[in-house]
Amino acid sequence: MNLINNRTVSLKKMMAIAGLFWFFFLVLYLFGALTFHSGEKVFTAFYLWFNGSIFYPILAILLLLTLAFHVFVAVTRQLSNNISSGDRYKKPYPKAVPRIIAWSGATIILVFIITHTLQMLSINTVDLYSEIQNIFQSPIMLAIYGLGMIAISTHLHHGLTNVLQTLGISSKQHKGAALVIVLLILAGYASIPLGVLYG
Repeated sequence: MNLINNRTVSLKKMMAIAGLFWFFFLVLYLFGALTFHSGEKVFTAFYLWFNGSIFYPILAILLLLTLAFHVFVAVTRQLSNNISSGDRYKKPYPKAVPRIIAWSGATIILVFIITHTLQMLSINTVDLYSEIQNIFQSPIMLAIYGLGMIAISTHLHHGLTNVLQTLGISSKQHKGAALVIVLLILAGYASIPLGVLYG
């Protein structure tokens, strides 16, 4: 039993580290995306440099591996919990967050990441500034982007609230600090489509 518990704790810590990797990527990606407000020349120059650098393929591989690991552990742990001891072992979700909403949010995030990645890979990076403007002038794309960012923000708040406990660094949940960080990130990403619409 101790071996199983130790393995579970280790997987949770590794899952938290994978989530933290994505969190830091979101922050770094935001700084790059915010160059959009500096105009076409700066924005295009940054992404042409980044896409042509050695960091791009390395980062892409790490993101893919950590995302796959994070999703795999989350799904297998939940399935294992459900099977292990039947209803006695199942931890009920808070009334404010029904199970279907929690899993729907995770599904939306995964679909959004895949959709956004394929979209970014398929557009003309030489004229990226105009491509981004065209994307956010579409009501459908605005809705997809908005829904995806809300789902990511909700998941991010949950993760940041608990990550220090999971890693054994702190015994407290830092809900206030997590909320401020998430709102700043959300506002940063929201500023780009808002800049296209009202800029």
